[in-house]
Amino acid sequence: MTRKLLFLPALLLLPLAPARAEDEVRLQAGEFALAGELTTELDLDRHGRRGGRAAYSDLYNKTELGLALSLPQGATLRGVFKSEPAGREADGSNRAFYGQSAWVDQLTLNWSHGPLELFAGKLHPRFGFAWDKAPGLYGTDFAEGYELSEKIGFGANLSLSDLAGLDSEFGAHSLQFEMFQADRTGLSSSLLARRHAVLDAEGRLRYTARNRRAYGGADNTRGYQNAVLSLEGKGVSLPLGTLDYTLGYSSRRAGLDSVEAGTAATERGSVAGLAWEVGLPMNITLTPLVEWLRQRDADGIAGLRRDVLTAGVEFGLNPVRLAYTYAWLKEAGVAPNQAAQNAASATYDLGHAVSWLDGFEWTVGWRRLREDGTAANDYGTQLKYGLRF
Repeated sequence: MTRKLLFLPALLLLPLAPARAEDEVRLQAGEFALAGELTTELDLDRHGRRGGRAAYSDLYNKTELGLALSLPQGATLRGVFKSEPAGREADGSNRAFYGQSAWVDQLTLNWSHGPLELFAGKLHPRFGFAWDKAPGLYGTDFAEGYELSEKIGFGANLSLSDLAGLDSEFGAHSLQFEMFQADRTGLSSSLLARRHAVLDAEGRLRYTARNRRAYGGADNTRGYQNAVLSLEGKGVSLPLGTLDYTLGYSSRRAGLDSVEAGTAATERGSVAGLAWEVGLPMNITLTPLVEWLRQRDADGIAGLRRDVLTAGVEFGLNPVRLAYTYAWLKEAGVAPNQAAQNAASATYDLGHAVSWLDGFEWTVGWRRLREDGTAANDYGTQLKYGLRF
């Protein structure tokens, strides 16, 4: 059975291989147009021994498909569909595509007029960007802990650049406001494997197909009383390159688990990030990134304070990119915790060597993770393919 599973990512990647990244296809009929982006990756991680847990290998696939259907009168239907391993506790056993799951990550109806865009549906609130932009194979690990996703709500985006009539050299700046609650609709369900962890009456961990309010967690509340306000800029021209930045503030109410435990408080979060791409001689690029997060009453638990720092740099000389990232986390208050990670990786653009592999990248990486007073080395490799249409 394991041997058969090993071929699943290959079957996913092979049909895409003949298509070249520059051969983009636009599907259009009158006022209707369909555009999209597909990324898929095959990952193999070797986790070092930690405490009483043996070293083990984990082979898995991550795939993301984003679609945008343009409609008349400035409307757009947007969707993001994902397939990734569902979260499962490691027991030291080798795993191959264990807990692979698929679900609808975003589904919104958007309407634009001038500098204003309104949207509603299943959201991915804009809060920070290190969970997506941090360089390297393991660079996003800590920041993914505060990424906000799978929320039901509504919001508005105001293009400050369009409002002020700024030229493109000043970059694209926008202010965005969103109100939401955790998704408990049928869209929270998944295929292949259950994703939502909950303790049963005997205290045993089990997994369910659909999220419920009884499972708790910050912003898993009635009403749209959770919010994010963010300011973001992209492509700001500087003397030595271009700058991206993000600023965000979040407010999320406590879930039923914290209410029942008598520790309920509204989480207040602040995040700030910068990424600066610097062009150097000989077509070399240097891109440092830093992002800092602070959450008070984190996860809706009174007295829990969380700080996370992600700092990294990527060095690029086509077809190779080298990356290093340092990440640090500290939780103080009712549940003290501290963790730190150093990570490095190298990525090679396979299309540079073989034309029919255009769109494929191969990455190898290392990290040293220290948490709960224990440190270990992990190693990984990744084959990734991307296509826009």
